[in-house]
Amino acid sequence: MIDPGKPWQNAKRMKIRWKEFVKGILQRAGNVPYVEAAARHILSQRKAPSAPSYETPYEIPGVDLIRPQTGISNGLRLNLFVPSINVSDSFGGITTAVKLFEQLGNIMQTTSDVRLRIITDTRIIDDSVVDLAKWAVLDSNHSDHRYQIVERKDPLKQTIPFSRRDVLVATWWPTAFRAENLRAWQERSFGRPVAPLIYIIQDFEPAFYPWSSWYAYAEGTYTDGANTIAIFNSSLLRTFFEKHGYSFLRTYHFEPRIGTWLKAHLNPSAAKERRIFVYGRPSSPRNCFEVICAGLREWAQSSRGAGRWAIISAGEKHANVPLGNGLEIRSVGKLSLPDYAAMLNQCAVGISLMLSPHPSYPPLEMAHSGILTITNSYGEKNLSSWHENIYSIPRISPEEVAKGVERSINLFEEDNAVGVKGASRVPFYLRDDETEECLYDVARIITTLE
Repeated sequence: MIDPGKPWQNAKRMKIRWKEFVKGILQRAGNVPYVEAAARHILSQRKAPSAPSYETPYEIPGVDLIRPQTGISNGLRLNLFVPSINVSDSFGGITTAVKLFEQLGNIMQTTSDVRLRIITDTRIIDDSVVDLAKWAVLDSNHSDHRYQIVERKDPLKQTIPFSRRDVLVATWWPTAFRAENLRAWQERSFGRPVAPLIYIIQDFEPAFYPWSSWYAYAEGTYTDGANTIAIFNSSLLRTFFEKHGYSFLRTYHFEPRIGTWLKAHLNPSAAKERRIFVYGRPSSPRNCFEVICAGLREWAQSSRGAGRWAIISAGEKHANVPLGNGLEIRSVGKLSLPDYAAMLNQCAVGISLMLSPHPSYPPLEMAHSGILTITNSYGEKNLSSWHENIYSIPRISPEEVAKGVERSINLFEEDNAVGVKGASRVPFYLRDDETEECLYDVARIITTLE
């Protein structure tokens, strides 16, 4: 019997019982996507799962603190903390944060001598979201290069210099957690006030986890906002935070807009094919991939016209998912921008779910490329008011997904150009790629700090 008061004895017992537990899962797995494969993989391993260690202060991956040292430069410098700048690791959030960071730097450089530094947790191994001809990956921590990249190669030993005039910019809660600790170190070390933390908030990130240490750490980056300038990705997300009582020193927001390159390569008037485009990210729980699979399976087994359609999943590579009646979800993984644009130009129907107050980019990109798009509402979020091609299901369930797919294919069969005719209801989404207005005010606050 498991005794809650004896964790280590429990761990020892679990070393004996874990395979029996996994075998039980395997017996019940049936045709549930991935569960059977995962169980068989675990059973193939020789070693039992190890008990966790609690020997370091923050025993949660991604929450290790940066080791600072006193910098020798007193110049103004913007510092962006991101998990990676590799294209292969980057979805909309990292790309947006880097773009805003560079825009803020450009504004500040018109009136001040300011340097920019990106501090990343991941080594650059492929194409980057920044121009590496402009940005220098430096070994010297004390370089005065205007555009610097520092890779955290050995977080437990590596020290990074910071001065009083280093301004910290975070996105994704672990980077904000580190930045808040660094900012407190700056004030202790230099004995004077320092710039507020600039926090680019792109989702309600505690909801990525069950109620837990992770949830507490993530929410903690919002609960003491007296020294934080919050910049929200969309008015919808800002409203959600305000309604839930989170407050900050200053609060701004910007609205989503289509990327310049993608906008140039989309062809909304292109003839659509009988293809259903799924934004498939099984490792991202908020994208509800299991519900999409179940909904498409229900549709495939009940719709008389299902056999005429192909289903393609892009976003993250996964095993193909059988749906019955000869249909399957075929995974093509993470696409390059040219391949993604080609996919948007071809498909007639799209599915992208997001259990979040953030509007999410894929359904907007789908709809504006002429795709009949199925997504979900959440609280005050109802993207059907943003584009005529968007159908927001009232709740995330297989039945609602199946109904949305059947509705969309019937509309397409009646008029193959129905998605091409759909109109946008949010002019801000298609505007040219200009600097976000809120950044001018942020720049003024930072550059006037003594």
